Amino acid sequence: MKKSKTIIIGFILLWVVGFLAVWGFSLLRHRTKDSIQKTKDIGQEMEIVDSSQQAQAVEAAHVRCYRAAPTDFKDELPVLGTVKGALEIGLKFEINGVVETIGFREGDIIYKGDLIASLDKKDSQLKVDYAKSKLESIKLQALAAKKKLDIHKNLYDIGGIIKAKLEEVELETKSAALQVESAKVELKSAESELVKTDLYAWRDGVLGSRDVEVGEFVTPHDKIATLYGIKEVFIELGIVEKDIDKIALGQGVSVTVDAYPGETFTGVIDNVFPVIEGKSRTLTVRVRVENPGAMLLPGMFCRAMITVAEFNNAIVEPSLSLERTDEGYSVFTVDEDNVVSSRSVDVDYITSDYTVISFGIYEDDLVVVDYSQELKDGMVVNIIEVQENILEE
Repeated sequence: MKKSKTIIIGFILLWVVGFLAVWGFSLLRHRTKDSIQKTKDIGQEMEIVDSSQQAQAVEAAHVRCYRAAPTDFKDELPVLGTVKGALEIGLKFEINGVVETIGFREGDIIYKGDLIASLDKKDSQLKVDYAKSKLESIKLQALAAKKKLDIHKNLYDIGGIIKAKLEEVELETKSAALQVESAKVELKSAESELVKTDLYAWRDGVLGSRDVEVGEFVTPHDKIATLYGIKEVFIELGIVEKDIDKIALGQGVSVTVDAYPGETFTGVIDNVFPVIEGKSRTLTVRVRVENPGAMLLPGMFCRAMITVAEFNNAIVEPSLSLERTDEGYSVFTVDEDNVVSSRSVDVDYITSDYTVISFGIYEDDLVVVDYSQELKDGMVVNIIEVQENILEE
């Protein structure tokens, strides 16, 4: 009996020890699994954080900037045109006649007093000779009438003739004197006509194409040539319709011509025509240009640059950097930590390429010119280029 109890107790103790061993092994195994899982979870979290940081590095916008600095800015409008004489005068003879000589070629520079052309002088010279002869004849008649009057006065004084006869001779003498004056006028007229057979330049200039030939009969209505003033000339420019609002009287213009490479002529807008040409849709602008040495000749093709606007010591930025808002304009700037911020600016002048800023951007500010993705305030960016002077483009 005692032996049986001992066996039962030993069996129970063995069962308990076995149970505890199995339970302890299970617990140890479960804890090991939890530890391994926690280690895996920590590793995954670290991988997620690292991936997030890499993603943030990839997402950083690449930007190009320029460093703001005061500079001189000039906006110019390129146009094409033609040189015109400041004065264009048709040269004509004042009398009828046959052209005997032409003393110029097209494009010749002439000066005041130069002979341009002459008519046949035969008929005019005959008129002068006849008027001279007639004057001499009438002068003799007047002299004879005067002597006759002297004789009749003496006769009247001694009572040889009546007063009526003396008065008759006096009238004859007056008539002869008037005929002398009339003959003198006729001679001056003939001499004036003779002078008019020569056509002289009445001022300096250049001659255009001639319209008559030697041997041709001309009248005062026929133009011999055109005289163009050359001390100063006009440049006629054609402004397309979209640029008309940029043009104003007094604007400066620089002009170049192919005939003188490297030479620049300057002038100002003197006149703006009030009509736009129908087919070309252009507005004609006339620029007055000084012409020393008569280098610019009417008819020359020219290229001109009209100064539309000019600023000295101004902040200028590319127009692409501007953002249009309801309140006006803004730009993105980058600070020393490469953080972007939006800044409102005031604009003085704007073109398709450049903008003059009057307020909001200052010297040494970094302004974003180009960026790879949408920018927002506080975003960190990667600056890949900084340009110092945009006008050097």
